[in-house]
Amino acid sequence: MSLLIGIAVLLIGVAVLIVSWPILRAKKTHLIEDANTNLVILQEQLKSLELELQEGQINQEQFEYQKSEIEKRTVEEVLQAPKDSTKTQIYDKKLAFVFVIGMPIAIIGLYFLLGNPAALDVAKDPQAKQVEEMVSQLENKLKKDPNNPSGWMFLGRSYAVMNRLPEARMAYQKAIALDPQNADLLADLADLVAFQNKDINGEAMGYIDQALKINPKNVKALALRGSAYFDQQKYTLAIKDWNLAIQSLGPQDQAFANGLKASIADAEQQMKPTKPGKAMNAMGQVSGTVTVATAIAKQVSPTDIVFIYARAQSGPRMPVAIMRFNANELPRAFELNDTQAMSPEMSLSKFKEFTVIARISKSGNATPQPGDLIGQLDHVQLGAKQLQLVINSVQP
Repeated sequence: MSLLIGIAVLLIGVAVLIVSWPILRAKKTHLIEDANTNLVILQEQLKSLELELQEGQINQEQFEYQKSEIEKRTVEEVLQAPKDSTKTQIYDKKLAFVFVIGMPIAIIGLYFLLGNPAALDVAKDPQAKQVEEMVSQLENKLKKDPNNPSGWMFLGRSYAVMNRLPEARMAYQKAIALDPQNADLLADLADLVAFQNKDINGEAMGYIDQALKINPKNVKALALRGSAYFDQQKYTLAIKDWNLAIQSLGPQDQAFANGLKASIADAEQQMKPTKPGKAMNAMGQVSGTVTVATAIAKQVSPTDIVFIYARAQSGPRMPVAIMRFNANELPRAFELNDTQAMSPEMSLSKFKEFTVIARISKSGNATPQPGDLIGQLDHVQLGAKQLQLVINSVQP
């Protein structure tokens, strides 16, 4: 039986490592624009080109050349984009904590707590059914002995692995009520709350602080607080917490340690000053602040999308630089520069005077729609700073 248990523990460790390794190694990467937004902008550019040809602003040769460039960029940026490019590619380290720490403890703990060797007989019952049966037995045991903090702890971890999150929270709270000085329980509850909210919020931080007050070397609490500091761009504090967590890990936790080291490397990279590109100079950009007029501020929802773009005052109508962000960031400083050009041949520094437009879209569509909120500045000179762009009218 001891050999069978040893093999089971080894298989659990291997399975957890395989599942968790990509999560632990992953870094946050944020896509500025998704393929749908690129497609809308490219379609708008093509319409503008056709209008310019009709109005005689460009000749047929210029039209064909710019049209071919747009078609080429459509293939490169939209048709060949990864299928998942419309989503922000963020692997949540908190999920890794559940897998790496919670799963083995929950499964092994359930076995020893219930003392059911038959549950290891995979030939008789599927694994999922075995776990459910063990959880059911533990629930019945706790009904008879509700003052068992270890039982509630294992039940909470089991619920978490099974994605029964509200029940997991209830079990952790019962365990903490019985054992309030248990730092591991507080860290587990903080991890669960953060996972439920997709953010290390105030409630989660409260449990983390309690856990570290009891045990300043608690690995999970340190890892979670480091993630919170990273999200707040407090990279030095994040690195400090993650290094402390690594120091408290044993040789059997190498995968977890490697994941924390990858996070440290990510934080160190974020701390390096960004080197501006060759096109980023004082004469290749315009900047300022965008605000919403009080008279229409109530029409803005936090989930609306804001587009700010520049068009040449005289020349093609297509944007030469564009940026986007959520309306809940208003008022906000902005900067348009050559790196935001839709095409190298149509960048900001190719022109001297611009119309700068801010548009709040309910649909998230860059193409103007009735009901959009807009603001505009004309005759903006290349290199202009401290512009005051006010969104003050409604698109008819």
